[in-house]
Amino acid sequence: MKRWLPWFASCLFLAVLGGCATSASRVFLDSTTHSDSPPSWAEGTQMVWEDGDTIHLKASHTVRGDERVNGCFDLARLDAKEQLITEIATDVRGSLDSAQQSISENAELVLGKVRSGAYDGRITGLRFAEEYYERYRVGATERVDCHVLGAIGRADYAQVKRNVVERIVAADPRLKEAVTQKQIDFFRPDERAPASPKE
Repeated sequence: MKRWLPWFASCLFLAVLGGCATSASRVFLDSTTHSDSPPSWAEGTQMVWEDGDTIHLKASHTVRGDERVNGCFDLARLDAKEQLITEIATDVRGSLDSAQQSISENAELVLGKVRSGAYDGRITGLRFAEEYYERYRVGATERVDCHVLGAIGRADYAQVKRNVVERIVAADPRLKEAVTQKQIDFFRPDERAPASPKE
């Protein structure tokens, strides 16, 4: 009897280990295309990329299986807007750091709000051309992943960035002075507003 005990214990250990490894497998249920083959943009890991004069943003959101798919897409669109604003805030912070420009506490608060996605200004020009959802089950839990693909033109991106910069500069007179004296520039040449025609 004693000689079977180690053999029985090792078999039990292997059975438990094998069961743990296979219990959380993902089971496909449905999708936008009714097949388990997502479009390349939804499958890729890239979240923001440029293509000519267009900036593309991909955002994803996950909800429970009993929640509305339309609501899931709405949340993914909000995530994309937040992602765009966060990208702009990071860009602005990079310009400040490059110019070794310190900013006031008020301007830091404004920038912090923008970076956390708590921006209440308008985002013009952001369009969502494609969306894709996938319903699946892991164990006993059903989930829905929603992916949206947004695009914004370079000119519209620059306008949103200009609105963000104006809010930050308005909160810090020293920063306004630095911009006026061209000690700091937040915009690339292709993002600058066109000069108004002389009369």
